[in-house]
Amino acid sequence: MNRIVNVLAPLRNSALLILATATAVSSAFAVDVAKVNGRVITDTDVKSLLGSYSEAQRHQILSDLNTRREVVSKFVDQEVLMQEAEKQKLDKDKDYEMALSAFRRQFMTDRLLAKNVRPKLSESSAKKYFEANRRKYSTDKVQAQHILLSDEKTALDVLRQAKAPGADFQSLAEKLSKDPSAKNNRGDIGIITRDAPFVETFKDAVFNAPAGSIIGPIKTQFGYHVIKIIDKKPGKSLNFEEVELRVRADLQREMVENYIIQLKKASVISFDDKGIGSIQ
Repeated sequence: MNRIVNVLAPLRNSALLILATATAVSSAFAVDVAKVNGRVITDTDVKSLLGSYSEAQRHQILSDLNTRREVVSKFVDQEVLMQEAEKQKLDKDKDYEMALSAFRRQFMTDRLLAKNVRPKLSESSAKKYFEANRRKYSTDKVQAQHILLSDEKTALDVLRQAKAPGADFQSLAEKLSKDPSAKNNRGDIGIITRDAPFVETFKDAVFNAPAGSIIGPIKTQFGYHVIKIIDKKPGKSLNFEEVELRVRADLQREMVENYIIQLKKASVISFDDKGIGSIQ
């Protein structure tokens, strides 16, 4: 029973559950499974909640009558809350409209990518990507420090200062870095590995630079980085089976980025700096 409860746990606290209730899918072939104050809940409504689950989890839930009853019961709980929220007209405020709009946007983009990108993510394409990027999938380690600047001109000046004879890189980081954590760690980012949660551009620069070098500016979405490579420890190359999930995730991210680039090239896009400046 504990295993069943664990599978159902996300249903208890999901904010999207309320949205799913509000926008439940109707079907001419739907079967009634419950009623709340005269409002019918169908099997289609309940199944809509399980869309984010894996096939194995859905099978586990739907193959057991008691588990199905518990799922319906959770839906009923949410329906009771939903109806009370409607009585209090909470579906009329701007927060509800914003949440609904955000959910629709996320749902539509996920469906688009599922249709146009993910089918191309085959085992053969993943293996080909792995072979072309073997260096990314190793146990190499790098110890580094960095200084984050807001613009390239300032970053170039800081790079010059950092490379000057006798320069104290960590003092420069503590004094000049825009990274809030630099006041405490003085720019030290510790030892990082290839699968560390850093921006790929940053990681590529760090792992491709020799120990003892000071490099930059490296541009990321956070700004411009000046980086000092303290030490490098070579590791072993991993085989495809050991990193398959990482490879698939990396390839999918790259495919999505390329797909977005294609769509943007075919679109007319403009930015209004005045409007952007008014966002609060």
